[in-house]
Amino acid sequence: MTEVPRSPAGIRPRVVVTGHDADGRPVVAEDSRATPMANPGLTDYFAVLWGIDELPHFPDNGARQPLTTISPGIGAVRFVQMILPPSGHQPLTIAPAGERRESMRTVPGAAPEVHFTASVDFLVVIEGEVWLELADGVEVHLRPGDSVVQNGTAHAWRNHGKQTARVGVVAIGAPHDAAAAR
Repeated sequence: MTEVPRSPAGIRPRVVVTGHDADGRPVVAEDSRATPMANPGLTDYFAVLWGIDELPHFPDNGARQPLTTISPGIGAVRFVQMILPPSGHQPLTIAPAGERRESMRTVPGAAPEVHFTASVDFLVVIEGEVWLELADGVEVHLRPGDSVVQNGTAHAWRNHGKQTARVGVVAIGAPHDAAAAR
């Protein structure tokens, strides 16, 4: 397999998924590259690597379950790779988003791209540098290996660096009072 160039238009994260064969033995069910999509209304890309909308039962065959939304509903999970080009580089449409981000909510009066989701997100910076900006303008500078637990707070992701950044994300849908009020 040829390595994919690491540019905003060419990053295609690899995902390996295991499962079980008909006799219950472990198998590689999938070894593929995900196609990133422009994140509607934001300046980053995302590639949904895997997700579930209901608890799995093992052993299973490892096949992808059809997802009803890009963002997870309550109790659902998404495994995503977020790709942030440096500031000033607009995302190219790599693949159409296809679905609205039903659980992404903007914050009236906040800086551009500040939003919140009805989820707990576990993130780790893989490469590059990113800045987590909270709704009040406070920024936290993150480098490779740094992790964040994002608890449904209003935030934006910025890349003030010179290279594209990649962030691994596991998002778990959760009840959120502000989201329910809208």
